[in-house]
Amino acid sequence: MNSIDDSDRSSLPILDTELLSAFVAVVENEGFTAAARQLHKTQSTISQRIRTLEQRVGVALLRRTSRRLSLTPDGEVFLVYARRLLQLQREALSALGHGDREGVIRFGLPENYAEAWLPRLLERFARRHPRIRPHIHCRMSSELIEALEGGELDLALTVRHANHSHGEALGAEALVWAAHRDFRQDPRAALPLALFPDHCPYRQRALDSLTRQGRQWSLQYTSQSPTGLRMAVNQRDAVTVADRRTLPADWRILDDADGLPPLPPAQLELHRSPSFQHPAGDDLIALLRDLLAPEDQPEDAELQR
Repeated sequence: MNSIDDSDRSSLPILDTELLSAFVAVVENEGFTAAARQLHKTQSTISQRIRTLEQRVGVALLRRTSRRLSLTPDGEVFLVYARRLLQLQREALSALGHGDREGVIRFGLPENYAEAWLPRLLERFARRHPRIRPHIHCRMSSELIEALEGGELDLALTVRHANHSHGEALGAEALVWAAHRDFRQDPRAALPLALFPDHCPYRQRALDSLTRQGRQWSLQYTSQSPTGLRMAVNQRDAVTVADRRTLPADWRILDDADGLPPLPPAQLELHRSPSFQHPAGDDLIALLRDLLAPEDQPEDAELQR
């Protein structure tokens, strides 16, 4: 291995966190405008940081056209190292004890997942970082992504809305048709539904499946809150869509024997603000992965990314 003398070291470009974070944010958000919102900077500031970074490394990292933004071959290679450098910085801070200092992590997730896993997640996290205060935000997935891009959140667990996504895939949750155990369906009537609002991916999966089957349906109840949907289903006159692992004890699953089509699983993913450098965030993410890990990982080609 060749040695590097002092003159070689002094000529190496400086790759500071602001430049690396701007580059990663532009790539993950596929544009300067969304990256600027996420990092609380102006678009011109982000553009300047990318220009500075490209000047320092001596190659073009991004290919810009009037319609799209893409990575150059050099940019694809550099993206791997940029992410590793940001990760190494977090690990270095943690090794120096920064992970035990006071701080706040703003974490968002849908309410139904908060009810299912949040108590265990916070209990385990508190044992590792008793002086870190998670601020929890429960909203719809689309609203959580907007909040993270707007700088209101550091981390967000969401349900994927489309095949194309910028989040880290965490796994899949089986979705089922569910109703109160005393619900009795009239096969001659339209299927009575209780669902989330129209920007919810669960709702879209349900209605798409019924449309393909040619099944008539009637939307009886709409609520942004899982609590509201539970109240509607507990009236014993509506069917909803739910995660299999979070079904109340007095509900039952409806399937093909009830004339209902299968539902595709919900793809869960994690979004992280590139500007979020708190080392305790890595522990929170690791704990979240453990809690979400299914006993039997479903076979789903979409997860093989």
